[in-house]
Amino acid sequence: MGNLKRKAAHNDLDLIETICPFTKEQLDAMSKDYQELSPLMFAKKYRDVLFCASGLKDDEFFNEIQMNFCDNPFCNHYGKEQERFSNIRNKPYRYKLGGSYNEKGIRCNDIITDTFEEVGSDCTVDALSNWSIAEEVKRLKVINSVHDLHPDYVFHKDGCTNASSTPFDDPSSFYRRGTSTGKSQKYQCKTCKKITNVLPCTKQNHTYHQKKNAILPLLAKLLVSRTPVKRCCEILEISPKTYYHKLELLYIKCLEFLEKHETHALKTQAFDEVWLNTDKMHYYLNNIRRKGKASASYLDVDESKFITYLVTTADVFSKYVFRSDIAYDYMVDLKDIDDDTKSYYDDHLYAFACKNDRLRFSYSPQQPTRNDTQTYAEYEADRVRFLKREDYIQGMHVKSTYTTIAHCLLIKQLLGASKYVFISDDDPSIETSILRVFKDEIRNKNGDYFICKLDKSLDNKERYSRFIESKKEVTAYRKQNPNMSFKEAQIALIAETLECHAFHESVEKYGQIYHKRSRNFIEHPLPSINEGVRYLDCLTPIDHLDTIKLATMLVNVNNHAVDTFYNQVRRRISILERPLVTATNSGKSYIYSNYNPMYAQYAVTILRTFYNFCWTIKDFDGEIQTPAQRLGVSNKSYNYEDIIYFCS
Repeated sequence: MGNLKRKAAHNDLDLIETICPFTKEQLDAMSKDYQELSPLMFAKKYRDVLFCASGLKDDEFFNEIQMNFCDNPFCNHYGKEQERFSNIRNKPYRYKLGGSYNEKGIRCNDIITDTFEEVGSDCTVDALSNWSIAEEVKRLKVINSVHDLHPDYVFHKDGCTNASSTPFDDPSSFYRRGTSTGKSQKYQCKTCKKITNVLPCTKQNHTYHQKKNAILPLLAKLLVSRTPVKRCCEILEISPKTYYHKLELLYIKCLEFLEKHETHALKTQAFDEVWLNTDKMHYYLNNIRRKGKASASYLDVDESKFITYLVTTADVFSKYVFRSDIAYDYMVDLKDIDDDTKSYYDDHLYAFACKNDRLRFSYSPQQPTRNDTQTYAEYEADRVRFLKREDYIQGMHVKSTYTTIAHCLLIKQLLGASKYVFISDDDPSIETSILRVFKDEIRNKNGDYFICKLDKSLDNKERYSRFIESKKEVTAYRKQNPNMSFKEAQIALIAETLECHAFHESVEKYGQIYHKRSRNFIEHPLPSINEGVRYLDCLTPIDHLDTIKLATMLVNVNNHAVDTFYNQVRRRISILERPLVTATNSGKSYIYSNYNPMYAQYAVTILRTFYNFCWTIKDFDGEIQTPAQRLGVSNKSYNYEDIIYFCS
């Protein structure tokens, strides 16, 4: 067993540094230009950072992150870096920058050559901050990691002649004096006779320095049984402070378990093909003021509720949940943003050049400069709005696109499969994230992306009626082909539809034929009983797939993997359940929504661990296994005690 662990703290962020896209010379020049240029001229002067890569230092996988390129798989420019064609008239660039000051985008440029290989498809994609993506990757890595406890031991008294020695590098200079009641080893210096206790490893004492440790299994059961915090405290006879302390300890235990049984297992397992289902769930965060920060004026308050997103990716067939991340940075504070603004002049840069573009407040308002276009009154209004956030719970919402991109990058690092099949609903932030992160796989025909969406306008009766009709059609088709199974009949029905159906339309440009997405959905022949109608579309080129292969893939396209997990989240975690109807029936009540998304991240990670390794599901073949067993990363079903106490 390893050493005792602790959750990564805020100051551990320094252990993972992001790469600043600005050089020292540029930063020195920016200091002077900030005072002399208008915000627009300043932003234009330093806009070249748009295509500069950022990343994480000393990290081979994340040492270069550059996500600003065309995300249309049918365009000739898709996934290609910015380039200037010096051998062509006017020396055009592959991409040109457009849009308003606050919403910049990159547009594909037509590069006229004899081969027409560089003709664009008039694509426009939002410009993102590579630096901010790196910051979000850093955040997600930190909150899902633990560190060994390394206390600063003092093994000697002042003036000891052997003060430089420790029992780890020079054991001959110390006596072993047995163990303490906490099973920690005691060492005594042979020179000064000072006795020092050393922390035990988890095998020696997994409950070290923990009171009421026996309540952890029951706390885990209550947490995933939708029991409110107050009821948990009553049942366990603990205070709310102890409850949150134990919740953090349970979170650390789950991270330790995942480090050993998930991260290491997946790195050693080779996947030929992985089907990934990605989706977002939203809940409302109760925006509560900090203690002592109440406002006398109702008008002097921030928004009372914020939509908070949870991004999840699961394996389609095993339903194993690889990651689930909340788009909220609970480690950042306003001082960090203010310091970054003063260091990198984010208030005068385009958003794609800002370090904190991922956050709700990407910069701190600064006093107008000599050539500033902002008045002092406008500055004061922005400053008051910015500082008002200080009165509320620490942290800030993250734009869901940045969280999704960082989420996908970490999934790619975790799996490293040869071929991917992606499934999501028609969500632009998920689509652009997958198309940017997995550009190489999609360009090399090793990545296919399907869209699955439902008709949410149907009520329960209509959905059931449509399901019965679909089932009758498949049954009638089987009667005409008695040797077919239900699945084979569905494949045949889709194949017949594909003979006269096109997911992509052809367009002519400069005498050449190109393809683009036409958003031409087809219906799945047999949706599930609660879906009614399932619409399918393909977001990537399919010229490398024959009709039967494509039909076979489309039969398996669904969102069940993530939907099943989200149903567990809604039904089992009190703070993430659906809103209730008020007693007066006047609206929705979010009374159980939590105040601090940090605890929502804790709860979802704990639930994901139990869901993957403890809870069994019956397969279609009748075999009862956990998602981890079906994926092949585990050979047994674990219980809560195994995870909490590392019993096996």
